[in-house]
Amino acid sequence: MKKAAAILLIATLSFGIISGCGNGGQQAPSQTAEAVSPEDILMNYTVKDLELNDVALADYVKGNKLTMINFWGTFCGPCISEMPELGEVERNYKDKGFEIVGLTTDVADLQGNYDESVIDDARSIIEDTGITYPVLVAPAQLMVDIGLQYVPTSYFLDSEGNVLGSAEIGSRSGEEWKEVINGYLSQE
Repeated sequence: MKKAAAILLIATLSFGIISGCGNGGQQAPSQTAEAVSPEDILMNYTVKDLELNDVALADYVKGNKLTMINFWGTFCGPCISEMPELGEVERNYKDKGFEIVGLTTDVADLQGNYDESVIDDARSIIEDTGITYPVLVAPAQLMVDIGLQYVPTSYFLDSEGNVLGSAEIGSRSGEEWKEVINGYLSQE
């Protein structure tokens, strides 16, 4: 059964990634009333850093006015191509209480196994893109729980962990991200 669930997850993510990677900034469909809100999930998850130490995702959100949680994959060209500009945006907005947290989606499987070669790929991508924001490992169950179908997908959270707006699906330029960030920061 576990093997079937893992195959289903991989097939679902693969389809979503093929059809969604670089999806031009479309918004995610609204969640139904029965759906659990992403903040209920995101703020209660323990994830791993790239050394596979447990870290609370909430610890990266609290203390920031605005946090961007950016789900990405080491296989996703649009994800990687936007990273240098995301890094620059974060450096420019850091003094305004903004931080980005990257969550790589292709390191762990549903059984909790971690692929060291993918972690090495993520480290190389981080070095090549020059980003300085934290990159963590998204457990496969987290992606199932929030219904992640496409990468890149980003959520914006306030200091209390409340998700602001809808999921932002697709890559964007630095200028486009600045518009989104400015919109959220101006709401305070």
